[in-house]
Amino acid sequence: MNLLNIFKNRKSLMCPLLNNNLHFTSRDTLEPCCSANIGPALIDALSEKDSIKNFIKLKKYYIKMFKAGKIPSECTNCVHITNYIKQKDFRINKITLNHYTQCNCACIYCTQGNRTFEKIKEDENKPILYDVLKFINELYDNNLIDTKNLYIDFQGGNISCLKNHEEIINTFLKRGVGTIYIPTNNIIYMPVIEKLLASKKGELCTALDSGCSETYLKIKQVDMFDRSVNNLKKYIEKAGNDSIIIKYIIVYGYNDNMNEITKFMNLMISIGIKIIVIDIDYRDIIDKSFTIPKHYYDIVQYVKKTCIEHNMDFGMPPYTKSVLNKGFSIK
Repeated sequence: MNLLNIFKNRKSLMCPLLNNNLHFTSRDTLEPCCSANIGPALIDALSEKDSIKNFIKLKKYYIKMFKAGKIPSECTNCVHITNYIKQKDFRINKITLNHYTQCNCACIYCTQGNRTFEKIKEDENKPILYDVLKFINELYDNNLIDTKNLYIDFQGGNISCLKNHEEIINTFLKRGVGTIYIPTNNIIYMPVIEKLLASKKGELCTALDSGCSETYLKIKQVDMFDRSVNNLKKYIEKAGNDSIIIKYIIVYGYNDNMNEITKFMNLMISIGIKIIVIDIDYRDIIDKSFTIPKHYYDIVQYVKKTCIEHNMDFGMPPYTKSVLNKGFSIK
């Protein structure tokens, strides 16, 4: 359905993501969101002397454009466009940090194309597209951050491969933040994450995807199962288990069996994990011919039942839940 037709008779529109979100990308742009529609570029050269002024100018321009009932071409058919509602606070309350792609494992389902140790070495000499930290500080300096409600989402490669990750995290903690979400393979123990978890302002999410080192190696393509599990134990010992999320991505033909999921759940119970999230290999979700196998539902039900029995929280991404409810991938 064409959203341009839906909104053609409405005079004023808005995009809540444009209003309050910001996405640092691995492309040479700064964008308002991290959705299927990338949105208009708010800055395409952050090295410019007055980049923060250009950012403010462009953001105001597109907000006025929506209010006038016009939709930027980059936003055509985006589901986030809504009718205009008067809004007082246009400060940023969500930042997605997606400007780095390096990783120290090579998950078979990775959308980044299996970034490996070798790839990290190749990327080390590439020029930095952004001075991300400088721009973040400028946002704070210009009162463009909602410090109380700010949600930070690290969604690039693995954070341990981001050279100035500690400085970035400490800047958010010092200058004001609500929650910092860090997905990581957990291969390297990071004191700054321990600090973050202890401060109750952080969430750590690890996709372990297995209950033993053999399956882990097949999926992650690195032999780091024991190290990842031991790091989880250490975080729990130092900072508690309230904000540690363990994900199990079901990968067809690898870990989609009761033997593996049973080993996984037993391990999570033994080390004190309290939050479990089940997901599905994204390659299957986008495959038009893929139909959800019956045994996937058996795995999900087993995990739900086990979580209830052991007072653990069970979760599932909304998109994945929709796929399971329909029985096939969503296009």
